[in-house]
Amino acid sequence: MNLDVAHRGVDEVGEGPIWDFRAQELLWIDVTQGVVHRLNPITSAHTSLSIGVHIGAVAFYSDEFLIAAIRDGFATISKSNGSINYLSQVIHENTIRFNDGKCDPLGRFIAGTMRYLPEPGSAALYSYNKAGEVREILNGVGLSNGLCWDASGTRFYYIDTLTKEISLFEYNTENGALSNRKTFYTFATNDGSPDGMTIDVNGNLWVALWGGGKVRCINTHAQVIAEIKLPVSQPTSVAFGGEKLDQLFITSARFQLSSEQQSKEPLAGSLFVADVGVQGVNEPTFGIGR
Repeated sequence: MNLDVAHRGVDEVGEGPIWDFRAQELLWIDVTQGVVHRLNPITSAHTSLSIGVHIGAVAFYSDEFLIAAIRDGFATISKSNGSINYLSQVIHENTIRFNDGKCDPLGRFIAGTMRYLPEPGSAALYSYNKAGEVREILNGVGLSNGLCWDASGTRFYYIDTLTKEISLFEYNTENGALSNRKTFYTFATNDGSPDGMTIDVNGNLWVALWGGGKVRCINTHAQVIAEIKLPVSQPTSVAFGGEKLDQLFITSARFQLSSEQQSKEPLAGSLFVADVGVQGVNEPTFGIGR
């Protein structure tokens, strides 16, 4: 697998990559700097919007707006100037924030929370639908992170980073309820911490391992079938993109790296891309789905 730098950057916590198949561009965020990036990987044209608050995830909403899980709730973000319009404030304390999120196959926006100093059982996973309803669909979470659905939409893979596991749920596509939780895969201590995740057309999971300096591919039988090693210790998330959806984009962070560590990892906070020989799937649009 060839690995290249798609965009050399200095994101403190680069996260949440998502491929805009309409514009053939990649969007991603810097969580703690409150920035939304956009990159055309063919021309290398790059723009960014500062929204002024911490941001956990973005998803497609309309030609003019993104939907986002910002620090304390759900909002739309103007693509032209970064202005925020609150849809629903969910969090009412400043020690917790929204983290990773995606739209489910039916177009609900699913996003979870974490404490700034993560604690087991102190966070949750929420669903926001086009009727403006917010539901807590999972509690007792430590650090809500990667999430994705299989092709049927009925199998939901989920990472609570503090558990070092990928959990598998049955997902009710009618109401978005979770049931029958199982442990799908457990990471070893020296693997790093599981962070963002995506799925390919074969149902294989691709997981970024914070602190492990790698992305691991796990098949439907919970077997490791591929691994990408990176020149940075804190890869954060992954998304398929490119004209054929066969390029894996990988975000990274330079969060709390010492000056010595930064000198050893000059590419920390950059965006990487790998040719992985398999296609991903397009992400759903809020309120519409796949």
